[in-house]
Amino acid sequence: MFKKLCIIFFFIFNILYLFSQDTIFNKFSIGLNERYGFIIPHRSSLVYIIEDHVKSWDITLSYRTNGNKPWHALYRTPELGIGFYHANLGNPNYLGKVSAIYGYIVIPIKKYKIIDFSYNIGTGVALLSNHFNYIDNIYNIAIGSQANAYIDFGLSAKFKILNNLSVSSGLQYTHYSNGAWRKPNLGFNIPSVNLKLFYSFYKSHEPEKSKVEDLKSNFIKKNEYSVTISKGVRENAPPNGEKFYPTAICLKAERLVTLRRKIGTGLDVFYDPSLKSRIEDDSITFKNIYNFRSGIHLSHDLVFNKVSITMQAGVYFFTKAKDDGLIYSRFGLRAKIYKNLTTSLTLKTHFVKADVIEWGIGYSFNK
Repeated sequence: MFKKLCIIFFFIFNILYLFSQDTIFNKFSIGLNERYGFIIPHRSSLVYIIEDHVKSWDITLSYRTNGNKPWHALYRTPELGIGFYHANLGNPNYLGKVSAIYGYIVIPIKKYKIIDFSYNIGTGVALLSNHFNYIDNIYNIAIGSQANAYIDFGLSAKFKILNNLSVSSGLQYTHYSNGAWRKPNLGFNIPSVNLKLFYSFYKSHEPEKSKVEDLKSNFIKKNEYSVTISKGVRENAPPNGEKFYPTAICLKAERLVTLRRKIGTGLDVFYDPSLKSRIEDDSITFKNIYNFRSGIHLSHDLVFNKVSITMQAGVYFFTKAKDDGLIYSRFGLRAKIYKNLTTSLTLKTHFVKADVIEWGIGYSFNK
């Protein structure tokens, strides 16, 4: 398979090279990446199905931003790209393989003459070949669906070999799960080291310092207030059971502290009808109010014009579902879609255990 990937890599390379004189194509970069990692056994039951390390590769095509938008300069002209990822999960009988298509952004940290430091964030859809089913794969107790969310983080150092040829190495953290819409859903968490070969059809450059300084000098800190209603779907154990549709309402106050970041706090009220069976299993006399949970959270957003990557950590001050603990978190995307209207797509978790994928619609205003 890796040999076929190399053929595809050089095929795309030749096409881009032929058209690289065009003003569109000479902004692209192509990369071939190989990773070596392992599945974290965050539940003791996972130990028995993990047999080997995870060997994976991906091929990427990225576009260099040109600095014509303010956020391009603020993030030192980041790269936006798409990638195809493929991995052998180390157990061909029960875990099989996974393939993913994802979008990503590479944000420079510091650029030097021959070495660049950066971090990357990616998200997409992963397809598993061997997910749980009652007929022929009851031992994959990690994931019960073929389609899953794919999330990827990384830190890397890129070294320039020739004028347009570079190699990078770094650390990656990859996660895929279905957000509990189909059980089981322990998910996979895979740290890895990687080695990547790049060919760029452009010359890297730093944004003009004067442009960045002008943006910073004209910046005014703002407060933002919002209300968001979100829905999701989840399933309780055992697999193939009843579907439940949790709802969440979030009242939030944030402050844009820099042009790239905003921090905030929020009050969350969750209504989750799936809690009834989970609480009854704990031999607690159920009351309707126990379908509700409430908490407060702190948040940090990376802002890219109208889109932001949000990270939230919260604590429940009212909950009867003790198995989930008191700490919850969210990671995902938020976007302004029209005037004061916003939308969001987030994964809510309890530490490494996914709770639900939430899609939200909201209203925000500045003051």
